[in-house]
Amino acid sequence: MPLPLGDPLALAVSPQLGYIRITAMPRWLLLLGMSALGILYSLTRVFGLMATANWSPRGIKRVRQSLYLRIHGWAMLIFVGCFSPFAFWCIFQRMAFLRQNRILLMIGFNRYVLLLVCAFMTLWIHCSKQAEIIGCLNRLLKCRRRLRRLMHTRKLRDSMDCLATKGHLLEVVVLLGSYLLSMSQPIQILKDDPEVRRNFMYACSLVFITVCQAILQLSLGMYTLALLFLGHLVRHSNLLLARILADAEHIFESSQKAGFWPNRQELYKGQQKWLALELWRLLHVHQQLLKLHRSICSLCAVQAVCFLGYVPLECMIHLFFTYFMKYSKFILRKYGRSFPLNYLAIAFLVGLFTNLLLVILPTYYSERRFNCTREIIKGGGLAFPSRITVKQLRHTMHYYGLYLKNVEHVFAVSACGLFKLNNGLLFCIVGAILEYLMILIQFDKVLNQ
Repeated sequence: MPLPLGDPLALAVSPQLGYIRITAMPRWLLLLGMSALGILYSLTRVFGLMATANWSPRGIKRVRQSLYLRIHGWAMLIFVGCFSPFAFWCIFQRMAFLRQNRILLMIGFNRYVLLLVCAFMTLWIHCSKQAEIIGCLNRLLKCRRRLRRLMHTRKLRDSMDCLATKGHLLEVVVLLGSYLLSMSQPIQILKDDPEVRRNFMYACSLVFITVCQAILQLSLGMYTLALLFLGHLVRHSNLLLARILADAEHIFESSQKAGFWPNRQELYKGQQKWLALELWRLLHVHQQLLKLHRSICSLCAVQAVCFLGYVPLECMIHLFFTYFMKYSKFILRKYGRSFPLNYLAIAFLVGLFTNLLLVILPTYYSERRFNCTREIIKGGGLAFPSRITVKQLRHTMHYYGLYLKNVEHVFAVSACGLFKLNNGLLFCIVGAILEYLMILIQFDKVLNQ
């Protein structure tokens, strides 16, 4: 989803809550990040994933739908659905090695059929749920405006306005770099395959497969950018919450030092009621952010499942073929030498796996930010003496705490209900790739003794 960057004020938020520091940002990084974001935003509109009338992702106050781009998205869906069978048949006829045995045929199905089906499903979701996607974007922007109005200090407002931080820009640049790396191996096939120059439709089919891969990756890139923006809002919501609780603790300390002067006590009670009102408004924003997190994850759940099935198989197959062409005795006996490493294929694997990391890790860290809110409210509530806390603040704190206690069960997020996108899933994927790679290498050693 498009990322509405604010003015690059070069502010950054430290990991310690409640403390903001100003850091210098290289101008080249700012220009590179903004250019990468503009390219990603334009590609989503070209491939029919976004039907927004806004020409630039910067400075958007409200996202508007474009009827022309909606028609363009449906036209892309029809084209992908009609051309996919022909593209696979053309590739199947020209790549003779796919017909040698069942294993190679399964590899071809993973590389081509699965990718074509995933691209068609991705376009169908974006075309049929375009209004819901744009609604999520507008709700994100609305939450940003509401949260900014609650910021009662200049530092918090400036940090809130600065989405162009060094970490965010690096993430956008890495995302675009992963797309470029994952295109290296298809480009190598177009360059080195002699059949490409003799058969125009075969070349078009290979380009079409590459476009389908880009469609799936761009859809998940929108998911990554949406979570980046959402995480920015949740982090500043936590900063504001910590600031409000610190102010409340300071009021309690002053109230205890003031003794029993009635005017002072009334003043402190009025301040507590004001803080209770601020907490209640912040709670409503936090609830909206949680609902948005769940909506965004549900919109991209099918694409995430497809990508999580596609990338590990591709990584395992390419790693085994890299070993086979370099170290297998079969190759040494048949050709008398081993083949050099295919660095473009390695770059392809690095790009795909980096893209996979940018799907799993932002989801995991966004859930950690929501858990951090619960820890902040728990730590701040312990410092409140019940005897001098007004009813409004005490009830708001209890409701806020009860809500955060049950929120993990109410807003449980998973990919189509199959698994959670967290570090445990990432380690399982890496372990499965290495395990099956070792099995294939052992089979090769046994068969080619």
